[in-house]
Amino acid sequence: MPELRAKEPHRPDADERRRRAEALERHRGDIRARRLDAGGEIAYLREQLRLGARLTARLAAKSEIEEMAQLVVDELHETFDFYLAAVQRLDDDGVLRLLAARGLLGELMKEFLLTEQPVSEGVNGRVARSGVTALVTDTRLDRDYIVRDSRTDPRSELTVAIVVDGSVWGVLNIEETEPGALSETDVVLVEAIAASFGSAAHRAKLMAHLETAFTTTLAALASTVEAKDNYTACHGEDVAELVERVALRMSLSHADARDARYAALLHDIGKIGVPSEILLKPGPLTDEEWVVMRAHAAMGGELVARIEAFAHLAPAVRASHERWDGRGYPDGLAAEKIPLAARIIAACDTYDAIVTDRPYRRARPPREARSELCRVAGTQLDPRVVDAVIEELDDAEGTLGSIGQTEGLGGNGGLPR
Repeated sequence: MPELRAKEPHRPDADERRRRAEALERHRGDIRARRLDAGGEIAYLREQLRLGARLTARLAAKSEIEEMAQLVVDELHETFDFYLAAVQRLDDDGVLRLLAARGLLGELMKEFLLTEQPVSEGVNGRVARSGVTALVTDTRLDRDYIVRDSRTDPRSELTVAIVVDGSVWGVLNIEETEPGALSETDVVLVEAIAASFGSAAHRAKLMAHLETAFTTTLAALASTVEAKDNYTACHGEDVAELVERVALRMSLSHADARDARYAALLHDIGKIGVPSEILLKPGPLTDEEWVVMRAHAAMGGELVARIEAFAHLAPAVRASHERWDGRGYPDGLAAEKIPLAARIIAACDTYDAIVTDRPYRRARPPREARSELCRVAGTQLDPRVVDAVIEELDDAEGTLGSIGQTEGLGGNGGLPR
């Protein structure tokens, strides 16, 4: 792409020139076919309006910037078959970096690593600096246009600034092979799409800030256990991170995986009501002490349910100590009746409990912990979740050996208190 360049600029070699010429001829052929089938200017305008409305609605449902950028260029290309539709993001170091691209020229950009452009150069750089839309009807007449190969460069270009929270965030760029191929009607469309993109990106930014505040609040709540149980305070984040990774591996949505992580952070919050002499007892608990200890799951669920922002996490928090065979607590739920997030938390918490020093026993090696998970799969833990946990641990650590069978932990069967 003429407006982008590799980290080490170079003249296009013979292979790139050949590929650019092929793409140019292919696109010109597509243009001729498309124009023969076109219904005229009114039909084109109607399609623009439909696309603008469709994109505004679909962008509002997205939360990831990369997904938004890809959606925009995909829709533009699939609707109008532009030679190039691209979104570039302006980074703090003054470089426009390609975030998403579609079209025949977009394919060449990725193949030949034409993905960066200093904001001080080119038409895109000019728009990023000024915030003013640029409609270039003939690129050979624009002083800022960066020529890469004069024989195959696009001849029309439209670049619009994407503004987020009052500042230029990047640019939306459209290019065509022939001079005069883009018009003021295209300007209206692309400016509207850029505005929708900017609004959606701003919402995503605000949501990210809210999520940070949310997780900070969760951490503050979880830290209230620290005075009673140092293990919970120190290892809650480790368990929560593993829970989220396993949830994603099991094909939960990103939103559900985050909720599972949040529930993991809070699943032992009820321990604030357990006396320290029981929580920190170095030996096995008596039957009476186990009754008190097990009450923390129900208490935690009730505490979380009282907080409106966290109420949807309460079922997973309450059920995080249930067992697959129905012998867990507080409700004796079994198998699929246990929320999936709670089943994932139970498996990840069990693994972490085994590999970490506890008041009542020393830590055991990760390989033995894996073996213990396998041993209790189908009784204490959901076998499918255990498989996902072990796969995730193996991928993370590069461990591919088979899991042997060892003796159990005895007493509590590996289940954390």
